[in-house]
Amino acid sequence: MPENASYRKVDLHTHSTFSDGRLSPTELVDLAVEQGVTLFSLTDHDTLDGLVEARTRAESHQLPFLNGVELSTQWKGIPLHMVALNFDPNNAALNAVVKENQAIRLDRARRIADLLIKQGLPDLFDEAVALAGKSQLGRPHFATLMIEKGLVKDANKAFDRYLGNKRLGSLRDVWPELEVVLGQLKDQGMALILAHPKRYPLTVTKLKRLLADFKAWGGTGMEVASGNERPDHVRLMERLSQEFALHASVGSDFHGPFGPWTQVGRFTQIHESEVDLVWRDWV
Repeated sequence: MPENASYRKVDLHTHSTFSDGRLSPTELVDLAVEQGVTLFSLTDHDTLDGLVEARTRAESHQLPFLNGVELSTQWKGIPLHMVALNFDPNNAALNAVVKENQAIRLDRARRIADLLIKQGLPDLFDEAVALAGKSQLGRPHFATLMIEKGLVKDANKAFDRYLGNKRLGSLRDVWPELEVVLGQLKDQGMALILAHPKRYPLTVTKLKRLLADFKAWGGTGMEVASGNERPDHVRLMERLSQEFALHASVGSDFHGPFGPWTQVGRFTQIHESEVDLVWRDWV
């Protein structure tokens, strides 16, 4: 098979309005079909709520669909994301993790609101909850409110001045430990994928320590390409997936049409023949 034979046909990392995406699950699936995707997963943050809608729409297009979710965790105080794929949405262990993370997300939002009050802003908590609606409450909702109220010019200013990690550093370590989450899910028959490994503030040496722990604790794969990443970074991820015997996954990490470089099914091309593709047994 040529290296690019299935390039842009698999997308195992996307987001809808049920977390922080701009498109509904139905709109997202329609776009995936338009882009020629032939294996698709919706992986909203800490929620399974959009999966029924996405699967129903995918079945209407005869598009193979995998249940997915992106879970918030931490390792050595560093926030990480892990994608779970190909699971029963009624899985009790997974639903327990999701329920815990949703409670953490709500408590975190209250703490964000309190920190913003200390910085001289009004209490935005209730309005942020209302704005989030069915989506997963997070910092972008506070940023939107700040813009609407004329407190900042745009989202960049909101994060630079109020919502960035330097401002809210004490809230970075609220998520459950990676080892604990993997311990809950490793025997549940699902793929457990470390999301976008190159985006974390880690040296290659520390990334290798993370991957060693991830593998030892029950992780099964890692994303070797996530959106428009540098080719040399993708080559490194390919080598690390081989070194740690982790399945290779890919995804656009699509949140919305924010430019020509973001599209469902689009990510930096990988060398498929050199890695153990996580979807090999699913197509």
